[in-house]
Amino acid sequence: MFYGLGFITLLAQIACAVHIVRSGQHYLWIVPVLLLPWVGICAYVIYNFASGAAQNYAVRRYADNMPNITDPGTSYRQKKRELEMVGSAQAKRVFAEECLKRGRFQDAVDLYQGAAQGTFAEDPALLHGLARAKLLAGDGAGSERAFDALRAADPHAFTQDAHLDYARALALQGKNEQAAAEYEKLSRVYPGEEARCRYAVLLNEMGQREKAQSLFRAIVDAVKSSPSYVRRRQREWLKIAQQNLN
Repeated sequence: MFYGLGFITLLAQIACAVHIVRSGQHYLWIVPVLLLPWVGICAYVIYNFASGAAQNYAVRRYADNMPNITDPGTSYRQKKRELEMVGSAQAKRVFAEECLKRGRFQDAVDLYQGAAQGTFAEDPALLHGLARAKLLAGDGAGSERAFDALRAADPHAFTQDAHLDYARALALQGKNEQAAAEYEKLSRVYPGEEARCRYAVLLNEMGQREKAQSLFRAIVDAVKSSPSYVRRRQREWLKIAQQNLN
């Protein structure tokens, strides 16, 4: 019995050690796995499950929607009732965010515009929400104006995500040269591969295929050489890059 348990423990330790090396995890994980077998093994498995779940879009989305699984409209109706009862700028912002989640982009635009009035006319959260809602609704020019207003109101609120959506708003209008310049600046500092991938796609559309191919290849190489949790996060952009590689 003890011999069998020891053999199983050894196999589990070997499996964990191999996974640590191949997945690019920190080698220090090997120490507890070898010295404190089942404690270390359980800790490593729990760590990987938790970090993988946190980075996996499908799992995150499932977790975010767990309260609404029995009735997918619960959150929407609840926030709509709160808006009808309170009618504040905050209630409009919260309901607008719910509309964005559900693809009701024009409704979100109307709510943000209604909220960004008077003392809230230069509220960074409302301006950012309005700019993103207009982008998703297909109004590139309106999105650009809202992002310009956001940057004027609070330059610090013009985050890397805002910068990325600003470039997308320019591209949506066919302002390709301006969009490419924004993507190029952003691709040097934006975490992950989205900015670089969108830049490569735009360059491809502009006929700059050699430069686009170089970026697509760099994306593929970078993602494939990354740890597993990074590969999971960048799966969408890796797929686009692979599809566009000649």
